[in-house]
Amino acid sequence: MKITMNKLILFLILPFVLFEPISAQQDSLHEMNEVVVSAARVPLTFSDLARTVIVLDEKTIQTLPTDNIQDLLKYFGGVDLKLRGVEGVQGDVSIRGGTSDQTLILINGIKLNDPQTSHHNLNLPISLENVERIEVLKGQGSRIYGPNAFSGVINIITKKEHTPNLSISALAGEHNLFETNFSAAYPVGITANTITFSKKKSDGYTFNTDFDITSFLIQQNFGFVRKNINLMFGYDDKKFGANSFYSNLFPNQWEHTTTKLLAGTADIQAGAFVLSPKLYWRRNDDDFFLDHNRPDWNRNIHQTNSYGGEIQSSVKSSIGTTTFGGEFAEDEIASTNIGDHTRTKGGFFAEQVIEPLKNFSSSFGIFAYNYSGIGWKFWPSIDAAYHFSEHAKIYGSIGKAFRMPTFTDLYYLSPANIGNQNLTYEETTNYELGFSFMESFFEAGTSVFLNDGHNLIDWVRNSSFAPWIVQNVTNVKTYGAELNTTVDLRKLLENPILRTVGVSYTYLTANRQTGNYQSKYLLDHLKHQLIINLTDILPLGILQSWSFRYEDRQNFQSHFILDTQIIKHFGDFELLLRANNLFNKTYSDFPGVPLPGRWVSVGLKYSYL
Repeated sequence: MKITMNKLILFLILPFVLFEPISAQQDSLHEMNEVVVSAARVPLTFSDLARTVIVLDEKTIQTLPTDNIQDLLKYFGGVDLKLRGVEGVQGDVSIRGGTSDQTLILINGIKLNDPQTSHHNLNLPISLENVERIEVLKGQGSRIYGPNAFSGVINIITKKEHTPNLSISALAGEHNLFETNFSAAYPVGITANTITFSKKKSDGYTFNTDFDITSFLIQQNFGFVRKNINLMFGYDDKKFGANSFYSNLFPNQWEHTTTKLLAGTADIQAGAFVLSPKLYWRRNDDDFFLDHNRPDWNRNIHQTNSYGGEIQSSVKSSIGTTTFGGEFAEDEIASTNIGDHTRTKGGFFAEQVIEPLKNFSSSFGIFAYNYSGIGWKFWPSIDAAYHFSEHAKIYGSIGKAFRMPTFTDLYYLSPANIGNQNLTYEETTNYELGFSFMESFFEAGTSVFLNDGHNLIDWVRNSSFAPWIVQNVTNVKTYGAELNTTVDLRKLLENPILRTVGVSYTYLTANRQTGNYQSKYLLDHLKHQLIINLTDILPLGILQSWSFRYEDRQNFQSHFILDTQIIKHFGDFELLLRANNLFNKTYSDFPGVPLPGRWVSVGLKYSYL
């Protein structure tokens, strides 16, 4: 794709600076405090939360310069997405200085963390077309979700389409990038039916970074009187060159993963009670070559199966909402390297939400969890908020959380990485104090927090030529502060050029000691992160979005990345031009794994609603 880059940059930037709008599309607006989120056992409105939660809704997601869920996460303030491969190939996501193993990934409340390794947690069998909103809960969540909700939780909520619609899109770009998407919804009686298919491939931006990704989702939603049932089956297939992904000693790594998810959830009202059962099965197959030129040497074939079920009951009373229930799950792995292993887990939970009483609201609860190998443990937390007015509140939270080592942590063995069967679980106590203010056109929040971690797990080595060895390394205290603000100028001005401005800043520091070893994960947190997201209207009703990202990572060079996108609607058609890393910066999130420079793509989408 031959484009003069200086002309492209002028085309993208100058209209924003020079021109007044001729016309503007009017998007539907919502009040953030009315949004219902899943940061507790029972859904709460945003204004009632006593935790730090970020929500991106469908309208906001559509303006950001990406078309996959993985890369979308880098636009969340306080979320650290470390990429080995872009466009959904592979990324490790962490929150508030934690590791990717310490972040729990959910779809509609269904747990997706892979028991083999967190590198597969973002093997998501859904596309961005399926997403209604994404919620990020910062800090511990073990009282709500059990293990792995250590430093944060990401919950992806899918659409439940109740009206017929159809969309078809295609996108092409540099590095022979090509992508096509198809999505259709058609209700029949009480059933809402959705099917989505996507295909994406590229030759790669440097040696051994090619990829071929296919995914589809089938979802059915049954709406009865006082009953709602949702069924879904998703499939994701990735083939990709993994240049130096897991060790800089082997640039010819290659990987093929397939992920299947079958899940059913329901909400059934019976008198004052709401019964919410969940059932799921997730299977991940991983075929990995340490050196693709030697297919019979250090080829690893892994298959994991995770089964689980949960039953929850909630009842409202004069003091608020009481919730209790339990879950049971099992993880299995069959591997040519790790071996065959099974472990069970489960427990019982209870939570009490106290409705606002004289401007005070709170929730508290406990999860009693039994994990094979460690026995019963108790993970409590309490959240509380004082509302100065309907717009302002101060809130605080204290809670404990834990994470079990993955099968890779325990049993993996290769020339580059060596596991440790003697590992014990990680645990943390989180403390948070925050303030938020919400007006019709303006939202702002700030928080300070401390994560006090014990027996934290890391992969370490003594030199760049030694293999990585996993250990319970140390106790770590991570301190941080966050600031988030959003201004919607559409609620102040008539047809403004600049429509929305979002700014977030995160600062982190930790008392981590490097000692005489190199750290693979624990010593590379973001010290400073600044994200500025803007949307504006150009002539002819063209919608433009900008994302400025500054990241200063521990033991890395800092970098500044600018992404932008313009969209023009022609009736049922949408034309898109996207430029990621517009100024062609050289950077990486992992040593020896460079990320792409400027990458330009164009797309066309047809929608029938």
